[in-house]
Amino acid sequence: MNFHSGRGVGRQKVLVTSTFQDGLNTNAVIRPNLAEGFTEILGADTVKAVPLDLAPGAIRQFRPDLVVAVGSIVPDASDLRGLRRAADGVGAELALWLTDDPYEFDYAFKAELTADIIFSNDSWAVHHYRHGNVHHLPLAASRTRHFRALVPVAEREHVVFFCGVAYPNRVALIRRADALLSRHPVAILGADWPSDIRCAANRRLSPAEMADHAAGARLTLNIGRDLDIANRRFALPPATPGPRTFEVALAGSAQLYFATGLEICDLFEPGREILLVDGVADIARAIEQALDDPAAIQAVAARAQARALREHTYAQRAARILALCRSTAAMERVSERPRLAVAGR
Repeated sequence: MNFHSGRGVGRQKVLVTSTFQDGLNTNAVIRPNLAEGFTEILGADTVKAVPLDLAPGAIRQFRPDLVVAVGSIVPDASDLRGLRRAADGVGAELALWLTDDPYEFDYAFKAELTADIIFSNDSWAVHHYRHGNVHHLPLAASRTRHFRALVPVAEREHVVFFCGVAYPNRVALIRRADALLSRHPVAILGADWPSDIRCAANRRLSPAEMADHAAGARLTLNIGRDLDIANRRFALPPATPGPRTFEVALAGSAQLYFATGLEICDLFEPGREILLVDGVADIARAIEQALDDPAAIQAVAARAQARALREHTYAQRAARILALCRSTAAMERVSERPRLAVAGR
């Protein structure tokens, strides 16, 4: 995708970084995932990905047209001011893609004071920013890390798979489903699972291992997060599904999605590309179908994977970023906004 930047017509140079240090960042892999997406569009020689501590120097050397910083802005050690100064020094536009909305929305002011353009992973949080250039951009899946060739459902090792931190809402549901799940070969994995839940085990998975487990399960549970870090100001409920929704679809597993809102229906078609559930009885019916009619579950998984490839990879998200950055309307809004220094916190 070639488009007009402030330097004339040509291939856009993009530098991708994170919003805080990798040593604290459990989702640092999003940076190379997004860089992969930009590379699919622009080519490898025009895209660079570096951790935050190396970003200012890399910006001065690489001289990108666009800098995209991805992640959380809660950590106090995040040097967003240094990132802003480096971008200004080479005339680059600075975009922040915030991936933990709405759970950390009380820190939104840092982005409002720093970025030329803000992307939020959550559609409802977008409406609460005090900034003239904010857009909704859900997370996505990586072709390299998450795609798996479809395995026949009847040959898969596990009936049900789930991996995630044992947040209270997840513990409550899995505890209610424990008797059911314990009767089948399942993999309920993650961190901080209570010892009284028989079907769960405390084991963390890498992104590749997660995709492998999803590809080897007839069904994958999708249970959202229910733990706010800093969300007192507006107490915003989450609206947009998390990245695991897209990752599991690309890995080729049919998902049992616990719907807390309707936005999932815009991303995957209920009944055909994703299975909506509301409790243990729904899980039981889905397991019965997965055992009795594996072809139907296979069809759901195949349609979901095809949809994810068409619409929910990081290449699609990178294309959206490029379409919105440097647009005439966006630049006019940015030029009208006074530049402010980030508060020292």
